[in-house]
Amino acid sequence: MFSELRKSLSIVLSSALVFAPVLAAQQTPAEGAAPVPPQVLNAHAVFISNGGGSNYFEIFDGGPNRGYNTFYSELKKTGHYELVSSPAQADVIFEIRSIAPAVSGPHDITDYNPQVILTIRDPKSSAVLWTASANVRAIGTKKHRDKDFDQSVAVLVDELAQVTGEPLTTAQAKAIESNSRMSTAAKVFIITAVAGAAAMTAYGIHMIENPPKLTPPPTPSEPGYPYPY
Repeated sequence: MFSELRKSLSIVLSSALVFAPVLAAQQTPAEGAAPVPPQVLNAHAVFISNGGGSNYFEIFDGGPNRGYNTFYSELKKTGHYELVSSPAQADVIFEIRSIAPAVSGPHDITDYNPQVILTIRDPKSSAVLWTASANVRAIGTKKHRDKDFDQSVAVLVDELAQVTGEPLTTAQAKAIESNSRMSTAAKVFIITAVAGAAAMTAYGIHMIENPPKLTPPPTPSEPGYPYPY
């Protein structure tokens, strides 16, 4: 039993060591990337579709529709596309949706990974031509959360510009890179969970190898024996 517990502790501690460089690593662009569909590159008329959002986004002003409203506003400000009122008029459909999938951690701890997802579709076949996403920070006051949400949508618009070959400013490129990294809260969540698992395993080994000594009850010949009379 001791060897099994030691093995478990070793695995947990090794996981903590593995996470450290992974959390610090930055994404590098893939070599030999496949071409972007010409329909995406040459699109001018765009219909923006509201793909909705989960109830998780009630923590932001505007609720689940905030993603659609913010993306529409940000894309309109670029002046790069003509925003049309029906799919029949569009070269492509931009479907924007907000998701927050649950992420399970050690000890059944559940966290969420909110994101805004842009799916570009062919208006005739509804085939998916391209997909982009941006992480959403959901920390702090509502005002701060709303600001972070809008910044995430702005990153999504910048990613679209990057895909279509538009030049980005240094600030835009930096924002995309920063958004692609794991958030500080997620890092703390993982490291804390791993450290907690290691501590619990170590405590279990200690208690098994050093069990508490039990004091036997007093006998009739010892002082303090509890006589019933």
